[in-house]
Amino acid sequence: MNNGIFKSLRHKNFRLFFIGQTVSMTGSWIQITALPWLVYRLTNSAILLGLVGFLSQIFVLLFSAISGAVADHYSKRKLLIITQTLLMLQAVILAALTISGKIQISHIIILVTFIGIVFALDMPVRQAFLIEMVGREDLMNAIALNSAIVNASRLVGPAIAGILIAAVGEGYCFLINGISFIGVIIVLYLMKNISLNPVDKAVSVTKKFFSGLKYVRSSKTISSILFLCAMTGLISAFPMVLMPVFVKDVFHLHSSGLGIFMSAIGVGAILGTVKVATRKSTEGLERLIVHSAVGFGLGVVAFSLSKNIFFAVLFLILSGYFMILQMASSNTLIQLITSDNMRGRVMGFFTMAFMGFAPIGCLVSGFIAHKISAPLTVVIGGLLSVVITIIVEKKIFAKKS
Repeated sequence: MNNGIFKSLRHKNFRLFFIGQTVSMTGSWIQITALPWLVYRLTNSAILLGLVGFLSQIFVLLFSAISGAVADHYSKRKLLIITQTLLMLQAVILAALTISGKIQISHIIILVTFIGIVFALDMPVRQAFLIEMVGREDLMNAIALNSAIVNASRLVGPAIAGILIAAVGEGYCFLINGISFIGVIIVLYLMKNISLNPVDKAVSVTKKFFSGLKYVRSSKTISSILFLCAMTGLISAFPMVLMPVFVKDVFHLHSSGLGIFMSAIGVGAILGTVKVATRKSTEGLERLIVHSAVGFGLGVVAFSLSKNIFFAVLFLILSGYFMILQMASSNTLIQLITSDNMRGRVMGFFTMAFMGFAPIGCLVSGFIAHKISAPLTVVIGGLLSVVITIIVEKKIFAKKS
């Protein structure tokens, strides 16, 4: 275990975290799958579907940077206990309203807005907390395993949700999600000997935010990596939001085809996490980030130009693989070169770059595809990603003499 794919699990605190997150993330994906189904059943409105998706993500863009400053101001473990408790509360309320038959779209909009705001705090804190559990030596492996949890649960959760919706309805999906948070809250309480960095509470959160912004802007490496993450986060939304168009109009498949294509991205993501988890050295991460960003862009272009289902699935697997390879490598490198007292703030900007631009990508891709076509929209996005990556690589990552 010390040198293998699970080497970071030698740390007891991370073992506890890994177990709790595995259960909780599966529950989260069950709810993520069931909620749009409920919205569409209640309203039969694609516009409200888009609104709910937008509200669940936009607050990451708006608030995650300031949340990073909050992460540097308080105990990250205590903050996670608070966020997980709040997320459990919303799931239970959503379950109670749905099971009782009293659920209305207004309730969903309020609860989804609440979820989005809590996520904006939870994600930067969670990322910055990893190094406190495993130290610098096993950080890359821990990041990879954490990503593996997300992507494995992304495959399992929706399948469970499909069965539950058909058998007992959406309400019990939300109830199971609420129950799943109990495990992660318990393990957070059980953690001991966390490597805490001293926090200066004499400096306000607002001042910490601006000092974090200055810190990011002063580092060409960090700012460039964040820029590439934002580009990939933006472009990755293109094929995701337009996937039903490809399934129905390009490949002439039924809804089962959507499951195959979406699962292909998840399979690639899991393969990417395995690649990062088994990497023995952090040397060459800058080059790996650039190559992965280019590989992602080319994979997206190849998928959009494919007319054969087999090749389309293959290119989606490659796209998922390179996307996770880029993000996990970027996460690792940024955390390793960031000073300890700035880590929360910088991870706030990382979360904003990686996750926050997805809702913008959803809106942009939908608008462009309406004007031209879905395949051409995705081609443009993929090529733009490749070109920008090459420009950034020449300016920042070119080997210095």
